[in-house]
Amino acid sequence: MSAAIERFDRERIDSEEPRLNGAAFSAPQSDDWSVERYFAREDADPLSRAFDGKIAVHPGVGGRLVAPQEREARLEALLDEPRRGDSVAYIHVPFCETHCLYCGFYNRGYSREESARYVDALVRELRLWEGRAAQSQGPVHAVYLGGGTPTALESGDLERLLRAVRGHLPLANDCEITVEGRLHNFGPEKMEACLAGGANRFSLGVQSFNTKIRQTMGRLAPREEVFRRLERLKSYNQAAVIVDLIFGFPMQSMEVWLDDIAAACSAGLDGMDCYQLNVYDRTPLGRAIREGKLPPAADIPQQAAMFAAAVDVLEKAFYRRLSLTHWARTSRERNLYNLKVKGSANCLAFGPGAGGNLAGWFYMNESRYQTWLDAVSAGQKPVATLVRPDAHFYFFRAVAAALEQGWMDLADMENTFRLSLRTWLEPLLEQWGRAGLVELRGEKMVLTLAGQFWQVNISQLMQDFLKHELEKATKQ
Repeated sequence: MSAAIERFDRERIDSEEPRLNGAAFSAPQSDDWSVERYFAREDADPLSRAFDGKIAVHPGVGGRLVAPQEREARLEALLDEPRRGDSVAYIHVPFCETHCLYCGFYNRGYSREESARYVDALVRELRLWEGRAAQSQGPVHAVYLGGGTPTALESGDLERLLRAVRGHLPLANDCEITVEGRLHNFGPEKMEACLAGGANRFSLGVQSFNTKIRQTMGRLAPREEVFRRLERLKSYNQAAVIVDLIFGFPMQSMEVWLDDIAAACSAGLDGMDCYQLNVYDRTPLGRAIREGKLPPAADIPQQAAMFAAAVDVLEKAFYRRLSLTHWARTSRERNLYNLKVKGSANCLAFGPGAGGNLAGWFYMNESRYQTWLDAVSAGQKPVATLVRPDAHFYFFRAVAAALEQGWMDLADMENTFRLSLRTWLEPLLEQWGRAGLVELRGEKMVLTLAGQFWQVNISQLMQDFLKHELEKATKQ
């Protein structure tokens, strides 16, 4: 699930408000604007009660949809421009052997017969923009095979796909190449195929080491098998191995969560990611809780306590924090894709439903599998959506990227973008400081532990507030 939070194609679910134990939350609206709309509670524990709930999954200000009749011409112009700055690539594999209860992105069941056909199509898509400046000029710093479950593909097809990526994209010498997946059915043959294809990072969706929780949520491998397969993958000593953990599952007490973290630490991995569970009504988990088949997920105070516990344990274990959710134990773990895609990096995207970004113009491939397959077979890049960026796209992405790290250099942001940032933010930062969410250390705004837990709210509210200030300054 490492990219489940990070990549653009996951924003398909943002139209449905996050729900925690049935309560829906929404961000402040623009009507009857007042700065108080952006304030947090001051009369409650900031870690657990600063806001009613999370108001965003992917904080941002969005853009304007390009009309279908204009899409092709605009895309053609973008393809003639070399990529500038950081770049990544995302390869989407939509297949899953099972539908995990908490997942809102399940797309297509897997069959062995589909593996070769799908990889054939992906290789064709990799060739469609080959020779165009937007794909061929400028290094690609990170590649992410996400899904779905990329490790569901057959071993020969995994290797073939990875070799095609290396052959058709201009990868940087130190390019991070991640294969996301699950450990069930990811045996030595597939591991070795990925390594032979050039994978140097594995992001594995363990989610919990507790066998009962794992199997209730649709993860098939029991705890013992998870450890065996992790040990085998590490034994090759050729790639970073990290796992995703989720806190807030039904039946996951604080004791179970602390055991999950301890188990990951004991496995000698290169790092781990710790994500908060979001429960959506339309997922199997949301329905099971609503129908009383499963107990409720952890509420906000419980999740806040789990977040704080994870930070405490991992800091004491001397893990290095790469972002608010990503932790490294060794220098092998860099987490480049996730860090770069949260900022303004270009993203070349391949596969049905995959989303990319060229100079701030976000595009999304056709998500319907057969439609995508037919278009690629006909030699057409199946772009279904193109979004024109906000005029201040790079500024807003810099804000989002800084808050992912838990701090922002206000003076540097002002100098870079020539904006009155500190003056604009003064009432907001003063109130958030009183509420226990931020601290000012010289020219730097730093999130407290409570602020880190509420980072998505702070990021979304700050961007909404700054958008209002920019619009007001433009009219003056």
